[in-house]
Amino acid sequence: MFLLTFDFWILGCGCLILCILYIHVELFSSMEGKNVELGLCIEMALAKLPFEERLRRAGMIGFRNVEMWFVDDSHKGAPEDLRALARDIGVTITNTVIGAPDGSVGGGLTEPGKRAQWLDRARMTLDFNVRAGIPNTIVCTGNVVPTMSDAAMEQSVLDGLRATVELAEQANVTLLLEPLNTERDHAGYWLWSSDRGAELCRKVGSPRLRLLFDCYHMQIMEGNVIEHIRRNLDVIGHFHAAGVPGRHEIFDNELNYAYIVRAIESLGYTGVFGLEYEPTFDDEQSLRQTLEYLKQQ
Repeated sequence: MFLLTFDFWILGCGCLILCILYIHVELFSSMEGKNVELGLCIEMALAKLPFEERLRRAGMIGFRNVEMWFVDDSHKGAPEDLRALARDIGVTITNTVIGAPDGSVGGGLTEPGKRAQWLDRARMTLDFNVRAGIPNTIVCTGNVVPTMSDAAMEQSVLDGLRATVELAEQANVTLLLEPLNTERDHAGYWLWSSDRGAELCRKVGSPRLRLLFDCYHMQIMEGNVIEHIRRNLDVIGHFHAAGVPGRHEIFDNELNYAYIVRAIESLGYTGVFGLEYEPTFDDEQSLRQTLEYLKQQ
């Protein structure tokens, strides 16, 4: 009788463990939505931790995708070591950044005279991406050049994009062209329109150049976020999100991000929706609350 009772106790514990594991998997899957995968920029959230620890902590919180910025700044070791660490943790590093938005790092694309500087940095970044197994890198145009006409700057940007795309095609890395806001964060930045960014991608005409649609930046500059996404989805390769105003939590701002995620899923987007915001309270608590908010969308 005792052995029979003990066997049932063991069976019950096993069933309970399986139920807990099933619930965990279901919750984790639901927070990624039907098609969209969530990502986290670990240069803004968890930023007080050592870089490698940010990867671990992001994975523990529940993120499968993370983003980094400059390849010669955040991670101090070899790209192969970073690749191995990400694999062991179970996260994908989705993208890096080639140069600074204003061109102070990398030279930018708006000035033809800085093309060699830009391409040198692009080669260095793409080499890191290949060795670290990172599939994308962000491209920023640089600032307006006061002595140049807008048409001349656009031609310079196109020429620079085409030259960079040639390198990206050889490396099998995708470039993500990012429009930014000039009202709050990046005064003087040349590419502030998602429509113009999308048109540049179409003019270059390579699958290795896609648009990064940052909902935070484009809400400030354009508004009507979902309509801009709808008409440019053919070239959108990545999303960023942060609360407006302030660039903080997405569950307490003027944009309904749960609705936006549902909308882009219904439009057929199946890529990464990256959170790039600065928490206003404990980072881990903020991130878990954000995942819970999106899980309920």
